[in-house]
Amino acid sequence: MPSSIELAAGRLLLDGVPSVLLCSSVFPFRIPSTQWAHRLDLVRDSGYRMIDVYVHWGFHEPSPGRIDLTSPERDLRRFLDLAAERDLLVMARPGPYICSETDGGGLPWWLHGDAPGAPAALRTSDPVYLAAVDRWFGAVMPVLAEAQVTRGGPVALVQIENELDFFDCPDPEEYMAHLAERARAHGIEVPIIACAGQGDLAGASGDAEGVVPTVNLYPDDASGSFDEETRHYAGVLAERDLPLMVTETNRLHRTLRREILAGARLVAPYLQASGFDHLVLPSAGNWGDPGNLMTHDYDFGGYISPDGRRTPEYDEAIALAATLAAWGERLATATPQPLPTDLIHGIRTGGALALDGGGTLLGPAELTGLDAPVRLASAGVDAVVQAGTCPFWALEVPLGPWGAQGVLEVATAELVGVERVDGVLHLVFEGGPEALVELSLPTADGGSEVLRLAAPGEGASRGALDPVRVALRERGASLADPAPAARAATGRVLPLQGALDAAGTEHDPSPGLRGAEALGLADGRVHVELELSAAAQEVLLLGAADLVRLTLDGVDHGVHVAHGAPVGLPLAPGTPHALRVDAEIWGRANFDDARRPALRLGAGRGPGTVLEVLDVSDVTDLWEVRELPDRRAEGALACPPLRGLGGWSSANPGSWTVYARTLTLPGRGRRAVLRLPGLTAPVHVRVQEGPEQLVVPDAPVLLLPEGEGPREVRIRAPHIPGGLVARAELLTTAVPVLRSLRTTTEVQLAARAAELADGAEEDLSLLPAGPLRIGAGAPVLIQLDPLEGAGGELLELAGEDVEVTVISGNRRISRHVLGRPAVAGGDARRSWVPASGPTGAASDLLLLVEAIAPGGGMFRGAKRARTDR
Repeated sequence: MPSSIELAAGRLLLDGVPSVLLCSSVFPFRIPSTQWAHRLDLVRDSGYRMIDVYVHWGFHEPSPGRIDLTSPERDLRRFLDLAAERDLLVMARPGPYICSETDGGGLPWWLHGDAPGAPAALRTSDPVYLAAVDRWFGAVMPVLAEAQVTRGGPVALVQIENELDFFDCPDPEEYMAHLAERARAHGIEVPIIACAGQGDLAGASGDAEGVVPTVNLYPDDASGSFDEETRHYAGVLAERDLPLMVTETNRLHRTLRREILAGARLVAPYLQASGFDHLVLPSAGNWGDPGNLMTHDYDFGGYISPDGRRTPEYDEAIALAATLAAWGERLATATPQPLPTDLIHGIRTGGALALDGGGTLLGPAELTGLDAPVRLASAGVDAVVQAGTCPFWALEVPLGPWGAQGVLEVATAELVGVERVDGVLHLVFEGGPEALVELSLPTADGGSEVLRLAAPGEGASRGALDPVRVALRERGASLADPAPAARAATGRVLPLQGALDAAGTEHDPSPGLRGAEALGLADGRVHVELELSAAAQEVLLLGAADLVRLTLDGVDHGVHVAHGAPVGLPLAPGTPHALRVDAEIWGRANFDDARRPALRLGAGRGPGTVLEVLDVSDVTDLWEVRELPDRRAEGALACPPLRGLGGWSSANPGSWTVYARTLTLPGRGRRAVLRLPGLTAPVHVRVQEGPEQLVVPDAPVLLLPEGEGPREVRIRAPHIPGGLVARAELLTTAVPVLRSLRTTTEVQLAARAAELADGAEEDLSLLPAGPLRIGAGAPVLIQLDPLEGAGGELLELAGEDVEVTVISGNRRISRHVLGRPAVAGGDARRSWVPASGPTGAASDLLLLVEAIAPGGGMFRGAKRARTDR
């Protein structure tokens, strides 16, 4: 284990030795503590020399001031010690924000929504937020400090924050300087880094003193311009006397090779060691189309599966690690350059490294999926770049740095071993059937001879005067682990018919409707019963999340995954209505996504604001055009035109116009809502002199301020040829009567399900071999028959329009939505019950199955397989 790490221009030095590091993500909160050693063994055996470790603040501080870094599943020092025992360096990433598709990006639940004492702004210099961060750093940083390489431990880098450049932080320099100062105050001596998610080094690090910027790169693996992009960042950082450290990137080793050829000295693919969210919540609404849910199965196709099996990419890790070890300092000090087309003909993608002391490493990257014939012009050699590869080929490399005379003229096999034994230089290469290794070696009479190997499996050696031995061999056999054999699940079914309602805690409804965080609910469900007046035309929910089920007058209207976008149901006026809202927390947003209200970082969970709509007025027309795009500097127009909202036509599509209209607010306990059906672009709305508020197409509503009488509303909007909105409406709403308010934690729900299964043997029916119809609002509990043998268990669930909760040992293992809504991150069908750990035994599995669609859903069964772990 090195005792120092230094960063210089284009150099990463361990105990003064220039190095290139491969780094694998290993997150202890996603792996049972009984299996930490196993995963770390796999990483070590792959040849990777470093792991990156997110330290999940919300996992370690489940309630304010109760920080746990020592219990079995949270024992950070034990995990670091296990890494040290395997000579694995650690890049520690304690946040405070980590992203990692976790609940709130790792920020504790009690910092969100309307939780008591929640800060006004997260990830800024807000004093309430920083006070909580300081408490967290005061606990976690001393643990990391004691485990630094400078004190004999494995921690070589400490990252603060995570991809801050994706977040509109108003004061990045002040914020990051504060975090760095706190880290140093608690003993951090190794480099403090900050990763840029989209290349904004200043936005990610704040350019704060002593904070080293790094880059996260997530290209299209088939991008032809990625090599140039990576070299750009290597050059920019070298000008700051720093190396390029790619702290997150794709898993494909062809891409990692391209980054190394472009000058990266640390490459950390995210996520090589997959896991499972047994003990933490995943996030909601991440990536692309707003509305998806992150799966509990956290697997991006890395080289270790969530249950600890090696995948085919593991072989590629071993091959690359061996090549890096063989070239050693020569590669770690090489200068990146574009692929030299004068040296190689027939391929243009990839890169090259000019070695100190002479010679070149060529890295032709084949991106089309077809073998690419090439010619190495200087060597006069024809070769083939195999489909989907990026080999490291050598040209004109002197053997002097390895203590021998001669030149490695050409090698279209990869160097994987360099060793001197009793004065003999041993070079080992690996390649395919057409691989070639050719050396020019001096002879005793001052001449030279050519040593040539042209088929794997052959070896050759020189004579006694200048001994050199060379071996060329085939790549090794695959180390991938096969998936375990699966079989159809059998068991018994119990209809629940409202039996779960006995679980939970009643809350006093008199203070009114509150969010989950205000009710002290980190994970679980909020149940609300309301009475709607006879005058109501519609019921409207604003800000509700995550899985929101509406039951009106006893009729189940299914589950909505709106992420805070408005959810409404029409009402037949003239009679009161009973409404039940069940809001289930999936996980708080981990990105700040303004497209849906509940996807803003810090947004809470629960039923949101429930309103009954008493009147709808059309306010589409009669808006004054206050500012025109070509006369903005002139202020208000002397005689403003009257147009429909969005109706001002400009010759410049996308140019901004300000519309104004005076609207009368109802007062007397009523609230006004501005609704813009058919909105096609984001607009900014201001009431009187209040702040501008963003209204977006996915959530085209705005709850206007309380008050009575006329209020000027101004809307700043782009010109959209063909129409900005279909209509503008002013809704008069009231708050319905809250009859009951109840919460159910996930622990209470699992315990109740287990209690029902234990006490209802006579009510159980056999699980059918075919599909099982699940009625809307009529969940069932399935008790699976035990599997034979010991070990863990993999389940593969099947169905449409159902949510399945897997329960074992009186606790939830995982949740799955099948059919809809959209999911991301891993396999929505897969659950894993480890053989040991905090998740209970794999012999008492229960499946709680609930329909999502108003018309019900279909559960098509499960396949089960025993695993070793």
